[in-house]
Amino acid sequence: MMRRGRIFEFPFLTGVIAFSFILPQIPGLAADTFLPEGAFARTAIFMMMCLFMCWWGWRANAKPLQSFRLDFDEGRLLIVAALLSFAGAYFYFKLSRLPGELTIAVQMTGVPVIYIFFSRLLSYGLAIAVLCLARRFSWWAVIILAFDLVFYLDRIVITGKRAEAVELVMVFALAWWFYKGWAVPRALIIVSIFLGTLSMNSMGDYRAITKANDAPVWDDVMQIDFVGNLEKILRDGGDEMRNAVLRINNTAATLQFDYGKFHWNRLVFNFIPAQLLGTDVKQSLMLPVPAMARDYNPIVGTTETGMTDAFESFWYFGALKFFLLSYFVRRIWVTANQGEFAAQFVYVLSIIPSMHAVSHQTDWVLMVWVHMLMFAAPVLAFAIVPAGGRSRDGSGSAMVAAGG
Repeated sequence: MMRRGRIFEFPFLTGVIAFSFILPQIPGLAADTFLPEGAFARTAIFMMMCLFMCWWGWRANAKPLQSFRLDFDEGRLLIVAALLSFAGAYFYFKLSRLPGELTIAVQMTGVPVIYIFFSRLLSYGLAIAVLCLARRFSWWAVIILAFDLVFYLDRIVITGKRAEAVELVMVFALAWWFYKGWAVPRALIIVSIFLGTLSMNSMGDYRAITKANDAPVWDDVMQIDFVGNLEKILRDGGDEMRNAVLRINNTAATLQFDYGKFHWNRLVFNFIPAQLLGTDVKQSLMLPVPAMARDYNPIVGTTETGMTDAFESFWYFGALKFFLLSYFVRRIWVTANQGEFAAQFVYVLSIIPSMHAVSHQTDWVLMVWVHMLMFAAPVLAFAIVPAGGRSRDGSGSAMVAAGG
């Protein structure tokens, strides 16, 4: 909060998710006598190590990534944005037609997973349109953006997706920061953090309403006890951190680690389609990992935090996962601030998954990057201006006007 622009950086945003999502769950767990002896203290110490690594990795000297130094034709970028938006919108529409019990507050499998996988293309189209619009006003960018928002807002409102809501705000805020130097007022940030903390622990009630009615019923939403839910979390502890305490304690007791095989298995799970290759083939590609404790029975819909998979991979040394993540995201940030469109595109769409390395799993941002390489990179190649073909504009921007 001490300097303009830092509110867009990984350490600050990690602090936001830790403050609003993790810390309210801590006091109740500290007083929970049913947890194994020493389990809470071990998890708290490891959590502080992980958060420190997020800060330390960002402070390390980071040079721009030369692989992102590419020039793009603005006209072609808008064509790409339109194509990605239409493709993603189709799957967003198909997903929205499914009943709420298949898509809201459940572990999705089968067809819904396929729809979500390809609906991400809409996010790519939206990000390109917003970045183009922030650089230079264009009616085509406005039309594409308006089209995208119809589907984006539908998913946010109907399913109560916090990540998509924050991502949408960050795409706009970062685009205007990169091209106009505008930063969100700090007073608004402070208010948003406290309101977000207040509402964070009531999303389960909101999703229960939308799941039962396939849409939000605002009279019921207004009856949600936001303050009471936060007080309950502070008093009893949160399920996510309780999951982390139990999982980390089991790993510390057995000293059985996966040594990073978790990430390979997640790649197989997300990118190898069982519908095409068969469940047996997909399962054969999975690497064996230590089994969870038999008495571990998490509530469906809760997470286990990224601290858990980090500890299960490399014991306390797993905190280095957060150092590496912070360091690589910083290099993308430095490159984006030099006007490189490719880095800006990657940063605006990967900063929210990076934040969720603390609250959910450390593999989220890796999955996003692989998805980008598979689907965004090939179509963006269409808009690249050959080396030496065009000169950059006066601001050094890597995006040049069509025909200019």
